[in-house]
This record gives sequence, structure tokens and C-alpha cells, in this order.
Amino acid sequence: MIGRTISHYRILEELGEGGMGVVYKAHDTTLDRAVALKFLPQRPAAADEDMQRFVREAKAAAALNHPNICTIYAVEEHEGRQFISMEYVDGVTLREKCGARGRPALSSAEAIAYAIDIAEALSEAHEKGIVHRDVKPENIMVDSKNRIKVMDFGLAKSKDVSSLTKAGTTVGTIAYMPPEQIQGQDVDQRSDIFSFGVVLYEMLAGHTPFRGEHEAAMMYSIVNEEPQPISSFVPDISSPLENLIERTLEKDPSDRYQSMKDLLSDLRRLKRKTSKKIATRLDTSFAAAAAPERRRLQSARPRLFKRSPIVYLAVAIVLAIAGAAAFAIFH
Repeated sequence: MIGRTISHYRILEELGEGGMGVVYKAHDTTLDRAVALKFLPQRPAAADEDMQRFVREAKAAAALNHPNICTIYAVEEHEGRQFISMEYVDGVTLREKCGARGRPALSSAEAIAYAIDIAEALSEAHEKGIVHRDVKPENIMVDSKNRIKVMDFGLAKSKDVSSLTKAGTTVGTIAYMPPEQIQGQDVDQRSDIFSFGVVLYEMLAGHTPFRGEHEAAMMYSIVNEEPQPISSFVPDISSPLENLIERTLEKDPSDRYQSMKDLLSDLRRLKRKTSKKIATRLDTSFAAAAAPERRRLQSARPRLFKRSPIVYLAVAIVLAIAGAAAFAIFH
């Protein structure tokens, strides 16, 4: 595909590949801009269900208009292959930004800032009746200006569309799935809130709250086990932030936040408090660093004032002598 021209798009490079499609960076020769093109994986015959989900992604995302959501331009077709043209995001995934598992995680201030942007995007989707169902670091981009873009609504489910998942199967990524999704029950916006909580936990701790050596163990842990308190891995985490995360990870959806708006309200409050604490620490550090110089100036000021009359007297004597000499020379 690299180097080919599809419709009015020149394919430049492959950006990634997943279960629901291959994404390429391309140049839109008509509008002279960079775009991303998502194609279904090449198969002898694309399954009807895959095609429906592919088109549903475009419809779901195209209905959304928000700075933290990747913009969908159009669903197009070339030589029998459908593809989605979308905004090209110059950046890295949240997975790449945070580093691989086990590497240093984000600070509380950084994690809260990203969490607010992610929550803003999901709140917008929920208001339109769309549940993402696959919230994870790989589906969240951080652009070159450090802004969040939520991607890949390929598993998104509209309240007006019946489920396209086959009986007895699940969709999404196990580590970020809520218990009800693993058990094949109906999902709603509270399911995204659980997945969001897993992402926030991972941003801070460097790993997900539920772990297992294989999928069955992971699924059992999510459905039956309580996660280890995040304070075990982030000792200086604030109690309000720890409580917020615990509430997002409740097994029973009725015990979680009931809307992303309520969650956003608490996140913004936490950001304000965190900003004030950082500002206070900076002021304290600056004051401590400046104290020695301030003391030196204060101690030097009296000595300067004590010497000032002597200096003035000496200058007056010199001027008087110079004046007398000048008088003697010219008279």
C-alpha cells in the first residue's frame, strides 16, 4: 500500500494495525493535508459483522465534535474496499507516553490533567448516547501539543443500535473490561467509567489494577477480586484521588459514578487542589532559596548607611582643595 494512491489520497506509511483495521498516514492531494486512513484487514471476504462494526465506528465518531476526540471526515470506497478518512494526530499513544508496564508512571498532576481530557471526550460521547467499550491507553493519543485525542470507536455502541456481538463472546481488551462486559451483560456509560478507572490507576501506578498470568485468571480477578489499593504503589497519593479511583472500579455499576459529568466535577476539584499545593510548595522553596540573599542585603544596609557621611565629607574636602588650587592658578 505504501506509495499507492487511493482515490485522492497518497499512502505514506503504516501507522498501526489492530483487530478492526489497518491505519495508514496519507496525503490528501485535494485539500493538501495529512490524514489517517483506516482499512478493514484484507481477507478473502470481509465478514458482514466486521463491515457493520467498521461502518458503525465511522457513524459513531462522525456524530461527535469535540477537541479531545479524533475527527472523522468520511467513509469512502476504492475498488470494493471501504475505508475511513480521519484526522491525522501527530503524537504518541498514552501507552507510549507513559512507557511500557513497569516503567515510571505519571505524577498525580499529569495524570489528573490527562484524565480530565479523556473524561471530557467520553462525556461528549455519552451525551450522544455512545458508549466506547474499549477505553485503553492504545486508543488514546497524546498529540505534539500534549493534548488528548480519544480514538477508535470501532467497538462503540449506540443506544439506538442492537448489539453486534455474537452470543457467548466478548469484545474489547480484557485488562480494561468491567465485570458486566466480561460476563456478557449489557453495558452502558458506567462501563466506560470502569475502564477509565483502570487507565487512571495505570497512569499512576505503572500497571493495571487487575492482573493474571492468562486471560482466564485476569477475568476471574476483575469479576471477583478487589484491586490492591493504589496507595500501596503511590504512597503520596491524596485520599480524594484514591477514593475517586476506588469508586470508578466498583464491581457493581450502581456503586460507581453514575455519569462522567459527576466524575469530571471531582477531577476538576482535585486539579484545583493539586495546583494550589504545587504553587504553595514552589513559593516555599523560592522563599527558602532567597532567604540567605535577603539576610545578606539586610545586614549590609546598615553598614552602608554608617559609611555614607564619611564618604560625603571626603568628597567635600577634595572639591574644596581643587577649588582653592584653581583659584590660585588663575588669580
